[in-house]
Amino acid sequence: MKPGDKIILLLVVVSLVLGIGIRLYGNRNSSKYVVVMADGKLYQKIPLLKDLKKSIIMVKSNEGYLYLEIEQDRVRVIDSTCPDKLCIKQGWISNIGETIVCLPNRITISIVGGNVSVDSISY
Repeated sequence: MKPGDKIILLLVVVSLVLGIGIRLYGNRNSSKYVVVMADGKLYQKIPLLKDLKKSIIMVKSNEGYLYLEIEQDRVRVIDSTCPDKLCIKQGWISNIGETIVCLPNRITISIVGGNVSVDSISY
């Protein structure tokens, strides 16, 4: 390996580590919200706070319903009328950009950051 190759390899490794760090920790300080969409319309927007106590929310759509559990800065589906229960198996989501989808009930649960507005193009 030539000295120039070592410098290039070092730059690639540093760039990779910085990229992963920004992805994992870059959005931690911004405000986060749970955006619940049912039948393609905004159902509810809930702020995620570190000191938020555990709460259960029922989300109804024309096709069925599900129950969300929100705790601190994360959310999950704990019960649903869908047949395969994939939305329950998804588990907890807590990072901006993560989404749980329940196709049979036509419900999506997403975590968004900051003052992001929800529109028909987003979903």
